[in-house]
Amino acid sequence: MQVQELVFATQKSSVEMFIELSSAFAVSVDRLALLNIQATRSMLSATHDFSQQALSTTDPSEWITLQDRFVVPAAQQVQDYNRQLLDIAAVAQGTCVRCMQSYLGAFGERTRTLLNDFAKSAPQGSAPIVAALDSVIGAANELYGSLQQTGQQALEAARFNIDMAATAAAKRTAEPSSQAMKR
Repeated sequence: MQVQELVFATQKSSVEMFIELSSAFAVSVDRLALLNIQATRSMLSATHDFSQQALSTTDPSEWITLQDRFVVPAAQQVQDYNRQLLDIAAVAQGTCVRCMQSYLGAFGERTRTLLNDFAKSAPQGSAPIVAALDSVIGAANELYGSLQQTGQQALEAARFNIDMAATAAAKRTAEPSSQAMKR
């Protein structure tokens, strides 16, 4: 493989990756916009219902009960929103990872082919240099795999933290009003 062929193949691969990533970005932005519209509509509807009921409430104990009926579902809506947001991010990250793996894998193979062609016509004694470059390519691929796993673990940790925070918030919102009812 000649250098010109490598450059052409790399440019072609880069354009294909750009198109695929742009498409994935557009889909993610579309899903995010739809999620935000749905969340806003849902929250506005819940707030409207709460306001209407609050205006007709005269007893303080009814107010506390009404507040519970609003706050707990609102916390659940926030938790659902965060989960859906993480799902959108996970899909986008998966697409990016898949594109980069494909791109880097093809680039690594083209580079190795070029390196092997170079090794065939290289002066005697250059085998250690070729082996070192081949080792660098392998190490770069391993590093990328490790970074991919780290990114996936970060998404899973964020999802777990959101679930824990929402559960704790739901418990906290239910406790004060039940204690106030006892007084």
